[in-house]
Amino acid sequence: MKKRINLNSIKEFKPMRKPMNFQEAIIESNRCLLCEDAPCSQGCPAGTDPGKFIRQIKFQNYKGAARTIRINNIMGSSCAHICPTEKLCEKACSAKELSHPIDISGLQQFAIGYGVEHNLEPMTESKKNMGKVAVIGAGPSGLGCAAELAKLDYDVTIFEKDASAGGVPKWNIPDFRLPSSMIEHDLKNVKDLGIVIKYNENIDTKEKADKLINDFDAVFLGTGLNKAFELPEVNGHPNSKNYIEYLRHIKTDRKFVADFVKGKSVVVIGGGSVALDCAVSSAALGAGKVYVISLEHLAELPADEEEIELGHLVNLIFKPNTRVTGVKLVDGKIKAITGNEISWKEENNFSPSNAVNIEDTEFTLKADLVIQAVGTQPTIKDTFTELETAGKGCVVSKEGVTSQSKVFAGGDLVNGGATAVQAIGEGKEAALAIDKFIKGGK
Repeated sequence: MKKRINLNSIKEFKPMRKPMNFQEAIIESNRCLLCEDAPCSQGCPAGTDPGKFIRQIKFQNYKGAARTIRINNIMGSSCAHICPTEKLCEKACSAKELSHPIDISGLQQFAIGYGVEHNLEPMTESKKNMGKVAVIGAGPSGLGCAAELAKLDYDVTIFEKDASAGGVPKWNIPDFRLPSSMIEHDLKNVKDLGIVIKYNENIDTKEKADKLINDFDAVFLGTGLNKAFELPEVNGHPNSKNYIEYLRHIKTDRKFVADFVKGKSVVVIGGGSVALDCAVSSAALGAGKVYVISLEHLAELPADEEEIELGHLVNLIFKPNTRVTGVKLVDGKIKAITGNEISWKEENNFSPSNAVNIEDTEFTLKADLVIQAVGTQPTIKDTFTELETAGKGCVVSKEGVTSQSKVFAGGDLVNGGATAVQAIGEGKEAALAIDKFIKGGK
């Protein structure tokens, strides 16, 4: 069973749970039923193989457990903290039939910590003799693809538009959920594989894209969703931010944000993971009141259960089944937002067009800061113009293969926004497709 969340740690932006000690890890791993064809391993999109590393912990092969995680999942340290295990490996755990699922994330954190403490040998560097591959984006899918290719002895270069790697986990996930040291540990393993990361390299023109296609044997796109949707009702005011800029500002200058929100009324629009991260972070930084406005009912929120639990722990004020209808301004700044309760015309259709206002349910909320967390879209079509896209501009891909010659893709850019562990899995899958393509020319 998972340890309780420490509220003070959240307020200090430190890991919200204490790691397992030896005794706790032994007790928890001994609950493992040693299933044949372990269902927990089948439930991991990145192929981390929890069935194997839990078995290794059970039989006191702690270094072996750390190696298993590291070899199978290049972002295993990060995923140990942010993976929604209750939806994946723990959901498939056979032990839950007896009492409750094994705390797989806790055991993964324990094994990673043991490996760090006992200085595992560096990962084997790529021989770089199989071909040259460019990876655009150093987020989960890009790193997953690059690591798998390096193990296959490809010469891999990652082009990253920011000054540091990690993607969404690096910039969007608060430190109390994902300590920055875990990302740095994962990146060390990436570099040990011989992968080169070129920072501040934004492939933002067709000319740059075409040059990569000409210079490399294959190109992988792991750029994710990089343009936030914004609501016309609240957009364009100095105290209205989208979640990307807000969470990044917390990462780069938390004290400045804390001084700004202290005692203030913060309104977050959205019900997904990033909306909850914005809201919980605001409360942890000392905001007076934090509202979460969502079209969905509480039971329908796309955020994970643990993220909603964090919201209740820091006393967020949820306004479910509601939407923003307008703002009240003073000197160009938002002073309040107005909204309505809504009902759905069709069940299980959570698009704004399916919502209808309920009469006589209008409300007004004081708002010193409004954060929009209503989704994002990709912009890759502007540079890789031959790509087939669908929906909000996501790349159409089958097992990593796109419609443009020599170009492969995975992660949020393809799936529209999912988990880091799924993005890693899709990056690994695309690496195998790239390997087949370079070897066979198809």
